[in-house]
Amino acid sequence: MAFDFNFKSGLSSSKGLELKLQADGLIDVRLVELSLKGKMVQIGLKKQYTAELGQIADGLSGPLAITVTGRGVLIKKTKKLDEVTEAALQQVFPGFNLTEFYVQNFISGEDSFLAVVRKDIVDKMIAAFKKKGIEVLMLGLGPFVVDQVLPQLNVYQDSLSFDGHRIKFREDKSWESYTQQLETDTGFALKIDLETMPEPFLLSYATAFQLILAEVLEPIEVDAPEIGENRAECIAKLKFEKRGVLVLGLFFVLLLLNFLLFGFYNSSNQEMEGRAGRKSDLSANKKKMETEIKEKEVLVKKLGWNKGLGYAYICDQIGAGLPGSATLTEMSVESGLIKLKGTAEDVYAINDCIYTFKKKSWVKDVQLEKYAADDQKQAQVFTITLNY
Repeated sequence: MAFDFNFKSGLSSSKGLELKLQADGLIDVRLVELSLKGKMVQIGLKKQYTAELGQIADGLSGPLAITVTGRGVLIKKTKKLDEVTEAALQQVFPGFNLTEFYVQNFISGEDSFLAVVRKDIVDKMIAAFKKKGIEVLMLGLGPFVVDQVLPQLNVYQDSLSFDGHRIKFREDKSWESYTQQLETDTGFALKIDLETMPEPFLLSYATAFQLILAEVLEPIEVDAPEIGENRAECIAKLKFEKRGVLVLGLFFVLLLLNFLLFGFYNSSNQEMEGRAGRKSDLSANKKKMETEIKEKEVLVKKLGWNKGLGYAYICDQIGAGLPGSATLTEMSVESGLIKLKGTAEDVYAINDCIYTFKKKSWVKDVQLEKYAADDQKQAQVFTITLNY
């Protein structure tokens, strides 16, 4: 069962215990566990057992809040007290000393309901939890913590009876009276939202609920500074751990993004460097070829090897005679002889080349000097000579 609340809490789980003191010295323990999933409070384990004082903490862990009821807990109604002083306490409980009792002042409307219990009784319980490494983060007395969960209950009349407690309400839902009674059969099952809540677990549920929402609710608890400090310290520690995990996760995400961006820009940079290198190589090769061509043109003009044919004309004719699947890698012009070297995809391209050159009017003869396969280039290498 879950309830939606818009809040942030340092606690992600809580345990509420009602410790009902019995006449025989045993303790009736009622346990309810709650957990926080996102913004949802979920009801978990419910367990009831009887234990001696030294056994009440067996198998438990924190965060933990307790509500003490039963033998030794005294409750009286009085006019509203904003602060419980020694004098005010003795007016309600004559002879009682604040240093010897834990006092809870539950204010409802214009009234105060004072609940008291001897400190030595509760301190022994707290010591039993500490012995197991568990700090009690909230201490309540009597049934008054149930006021925190009244809006969730399926109670629509002016009274609520459960597990030996009877509460009568005014129209504004403030408490008019509280009494203890043996029979509290309401004739219907109590429910939290849609989940049935057995009467013995209602106070334990309210205790756990108040703890997990301690930062947004006004706690109904004993004024015990040490317990309040333990709660504040625990919540602050849990929040710090959560923030640490969040910061660590954020740092990891930023580190991952940085790594991905570095990889992307490094790859782009290498690609740009490769392009620049290829362009530089092409430019260098182009300049080298232009230089070689100019030198050969000068040499041809000096020697007159083109026999009256313009060098540009010969190059144009050679270029036009090569099929698209053939590539010329080298051309040399000597007196009456042109030697062509290149590659072709297959023999048909070379045959087309030879046939085309033989049809040229200025070509006297065409010879295929060399034809071989080049495995590295995966092409056919050829050498053709033209007499003109």
